[in-house]
Amino acid sequence: MKKLMLGLAVLGIVLAGCAGSRSDDPEALDTALVGFTSCVQGSRWQEALEYVTDGEANAISPDGYEFKEEYKVAARRLPLSTLRKAGLQVDGRGRLVGIKDAMDEANERYVMSENQAKVGTNLKAMEDARIKRRLEEGQKVLQEEEEAANQEQQVEVYSNKLTDEEKRKYGSTRDLQAPEATPDSDVEEAEEELHGDYESESY
Repeated sequence: MKKLMLGLAVLGIVLAGCAGSRSDDPEALDTALVGFTSCVQGSRWQEALEYVTDGEANAISPDGYEFKEEYKVAARRLPLSTLRKAGLQVDGRGRLVGIKDAMDEANERYVMSENQAKVGTNLKAMEDARIKRRLEEGQKVLQEEEEAANQEQQVEVYSNKLTDEEKRKYGSTRDLQAPEATPDSDVEEAEEELHGDYESESY
């Protein structure tokens, strides 16, 4: 009986050691990857968990039946060609080691790319808003210049006619004529004498 118990213990240790060991065996790894991706594409989540180590399977699917939603999305984002380049390994039972990290990284990359896309959109919106402001400022300047030019072109017309109030204050418009336009009485008398003498001599 003791020998049987000892044998079972040794067998358990050997099996545990095999399960815990990791391998880069390309054939075993490819078999696990193909089986995993095939189950994911068919939404056979419980079957897909059979290709994952127990510790990672518990993190991916607490109930052992369905993947968490974020891991469903991540698993579908990872094609077989990408998983083959992810540096995964298999344990002694041919189950994938590191598949959870690969899915976490895929989700992080997607979130980063989404944020970058938003930043690009924000920058474009900001640039459009800046251009719009520039155009509005330019239109405002042009409008102000046009209004100033119109004001300069307006000619103020002054009338030489006096208002009633100005006539009472200054007299008639004749009184405002230049001195040379109004004959002086002394000048008129001198001209009459001169012309009179000239006419009498001509007779």
